[in-house]
Order: sequence, then C-alpha cells, then structure tokens
Amino acid sequence: MESVFELRTVYVSNIFGIVLVAVLLAGNIWRFREKGTENAFLQLILFFAFCGCILDPIAYTADGHPGPLARIVVYGSNALLYLTDMFGTFFWLLFLAEHLNARFSMIHRYILGAALITGTVMVILNNFVPFIFDVSFSNTYERKIGYWFYMFIDYGFLVDSLVLYFVCKHKGGLFKAFPVWVYFLPLITGTVIQSLFYGISAISASTAVSIAGVFATLQSERVYRDKLTGVFNYTYLDHLNREYAKKKDLQVTGILIDINSFQSVNLNYGHATGNKVLVKMAKILNRSIGELGLIIRYSGDQFIAFINTQNEMAISMCITRIRSGLSEANNFNSSYKLSVSICTQSYDTNKTMNDFIDSISRSMMEVKKDSQERASTLHHSPLTRS
Repeated sequence: MESVFELRTVYVSNIFGIVLVAVLLAGNIWRFREKGTENAFLQLILFFAFCGCILDPIAYTADGHPGPLARIVVYGSNALLYLTDMFGTFFWLLFLAEHLNARFSMIHRYILGAALITGTVMVILNNFVPFIFDVSFSNTYERKIGYWFYMFIDYGFLVDSLVLYFVCKHKGGLFKAFPVWVYFLPLITGTVIQSLFYGISAISASTAVSIAGVFATLQSERVYRDKLTGVFNYTYLDHLNREYAKKKDLQVTGILIDINSFQSVNLNYGHATGNKVLVKMAKILNRSIGELGLIIRYSGDQFIAFINTQNEMAISMCITRIRSGLSEANNFNSSYKLSVSICTQSYDTNKTMNDFIDSISRSMMEVKKDSQERASTLHHSPLTRS
C-alpha cells in the first residue's frame, strides 16, 4: 500500500507541473512569437521542464515491474531525466547571462561546453557500464557512486549562474538587479529533497514553480521595457531617479547616443528599415556596455547608456566598443552607413534625473553643432593641388 501511495504522489506532483507549464505557455504565447535569444532560452527551459514532468511518472511506474520492456523503460526514462535536468539548468544559466547582458570569456565558454558534453557522454556510457545508476534484477532503480559526480556537473551550472549574477551585481550595481531567488529557492529545495530521499518526486514540479517565478518577474519588468528594441524605456528613468535618491555615494556615468541622419533612413528606406536600425543599434549598445550597466531608449533615435563607474578608461572603452560595433555593422550593409554622435556626463546624485537629462541633452546639442560646423567647413574649403 505504501508504494501505491508514493506512486500517487508522483502523479499528483508531476501533473501539477504539467498544468503549470501549460498555463505558462498559454499565458506567454505572445512572448514566444517575438524573436530573440532570451525568449529562445525560456522556451528551452519550459520544454525540458515539461519533459521532466512526463518522464518522471513513467520512470516511477515502470520501476520494480518484471520483464525486459519494463527494464528498458526504467533505464531509458531515468537516463533522459538526467539529461533534461542538466540541460534545463544549463539553459537557465544562458538565460540569466542574456538577461543580465553578461559576457562569457572564451575559457568560460570552453568549460561550459566541456561540462555539457561530459555530462551527456556519462549518461550514454552508463547504459553500457553503469556507474551513475543501475537497474537491478527486479528492475529497480539504484544509484551508484557516479551519481554524485554527475550531480557535480548539474549543480555546477546552478552555482555558475549564481556566481555570474553576483559578478554582474558587483560590476553593474543597481543596474543588474534580478530576483534570482524566485528560481533558486523552489528548484534547490526540490533537488535536495529528491537527491537525499529517493521515492519523492520533486525536481520536475519544483522546476515548473521556479520558471513560473521567472515569468512573473519578467512580466512585472515588461512595463519598463521598450517593445521594439527590448531595452529599457523612458519610464525607467523615474525608477532610476528614485533609486539614486536613496544612495549618495554612487559613481554613475551617462552616455547619450544619437543616431545621425536617422530621419533620412526612414524617408529613403521606410519605417520598417528604420525599426531594424533601432533594433541593431540596441544590440550594439548592449554588447558594448555589457555587465557594466544598462541601455535606455530615451527618444526615437536616442539612447542613454548608464554605467556603474566614472572611470575615464572604462568610459572610453565603452565608447570604443560602440563605434567598433557600428563600424562592423556598416561593413555588412551596402545600402546606407550609420554614424552616431556621443557625449558623456557624470551623474550628480545631489540633483534630479531631469537635471541630468537637461544637462546631457545640451551637451549633445553642442556636439551636433560642432559636427555640423566641421562638415560645413570641409564642404566649403577650397581644394588645393600639389
């Protein structure tokens, strides 16, 4: 009677997980119609959570049943469960990096790739030489010593995502806020319980709860996001103003970026092309600023990058990356060439955000005026022959 009760709890918890994943999918279908790496990672996380909720009851149902078919099902379903858990945590790491606009170093990328390949190969080899788990003569699942080596990889992706978050938080300060606990608390609770006490199915359902927390956070954040480019919108300036008012020791710099001759792009190539230019510009800025700060679409063709430093070398490096990214984009486009005007200003926490915007806008007007005067001088200067 005890095993029947446990099997029922397995069904109940995983049915709950399936329903929760289905609700999340139905409630966010609009999000998945939008292209983007972040949305792709979210879809993959949902997919692996759904697979886990399907495979878990299958593995428990076949466990202990006689016959070769049951043996195959126990082996196959448990092997796939290991993979779904690992890939789910791996894509969570990639999602968090994308959302925080963090960059992996080349060595970091190699380590992640090697860990993912190693974990996959371990599961495949386990079918021939059982060292992670085995199936007894009575077709009962049994853990082996290799289970804990595999968990090192699985938990490693989770630990890596936490390290990534705190590194971004250290570099970006207020600009890199994300409630990671909404994902970690349910997932770690379920993982620890199931790892310590076999017979309790908790990982798949707790993963679904974790994802629900992430979607709720993203939904509340959406009010501050520009629909076209995905960067923060003008409304977010009010939020920053309130946060800055609480702390007087911040070292923040604003970088105003104005796309030159943007109206001519709209007139000559259409608004659809103009929108593509804005999206491309937002991507360049995100890559250039990275974990140091965030991007706000201030107006139609203007963006403000806020970075968590007033170090001149760091600011100069960000501007260099912006111009380099723009130059690279122009190399792949023969129709039109984009250029930008850039000015910077340190944020004075004793003043308001409106004061800062007024000041940096005046600086941009001076930059544009100087640029026009230089262009006019070059245009009217006489040509000389040697």
